[in-house]
Amino acid sequence: MKLFQRLLRRKQPRPQQSLLVAEIVRNLIDGCDLLIDLGVRAWLTDGTLLGYYREQRILQHDQDADLGLFIEDYSDRILAGFKNAGWELDHVFGNIECGLQLSFLRNGSKLDLFFFYPEGDRLWHGAWKAEPKGKFRKLIKYYYEPFELRMVDFLGRQFAVPADTEQYLVTKYGEGWAVEQREWDWAFGPSNAIATEIRLPRNKKKKVS
Repeated sequence: MKLFQRLLRRKQPRPQQSLLVAEIVRNLIDGCDLLIDLGVRAWLTDGTLLGYYREQRILQHDQDADLGLFIEDYSDRILAGFKNAGWELDHVFGNIECGLQLSFLRNGSKLDLFFFYPEGDRLWHGAWKAEPKGKFRKLIKYYYEPFELRMVDFLGRQFAVPADTEQYLVTKYGEGWAVEQREWDWAFGPSNAIATEIRLPRNKKKKVS
C-alpha cells in the first residue's frame, strides 16, 4: 500500500508545476487572441501541439507554450502588441531574414513564436544552439512539407493546428511521437533537425533586425 501511495504521489503534479501549467494556458490563450486581433495566423506547434494531440492537455513537463507563424505575416505590430499587453520580450533569436524566433515572458511563463520560412517546396523554422564557450549561435533548421491549417477544440476554446496533425508530429518527433520521452535533446532530438553552418553573434540586445 505504501509503495502504491508513493507511485500515486509521483504522478500528481507538484503545486508549483500546476501553477506553471495554469500560466502557460493563460499565456497561450491570451497570446493567440492578441495575434488574431492583429490578423496574424498562428498555430499550435512543438510540445504544445503534442500535448493537444496526444494528451488533450499541456504536457506536465512543459515550461512554455509554442506557436508557429509564417514569416510573411511578421510585422512590428506583433512586438508592439505584446508589449502593450504587458508582456516582456525575453529573447530574440535570429532575425527577419533567417530563423527568427521571439520569446515573450509574462508571470514567469514563456510564449515562443517560431517563424516558418519557405525554401523550395518545403517550409522550415529555426532554432539557435549556442556554441560551447563561444560568442556565436549556430542555426538548426527543422523542415516540414507544406500544410494547411484547421481549427480544433482545446482548453475550452478553438486553436489552429496543422490539418494533418499526426503527419506533422511524425515529421518532428518520428514514429514514436505517441510515447513519452523521459530524456529529450531539444536541438537534435527532432527527426527533422538539420545542422547548418550559419552563425550569428549571441544577441544581448532584444532587437529584431
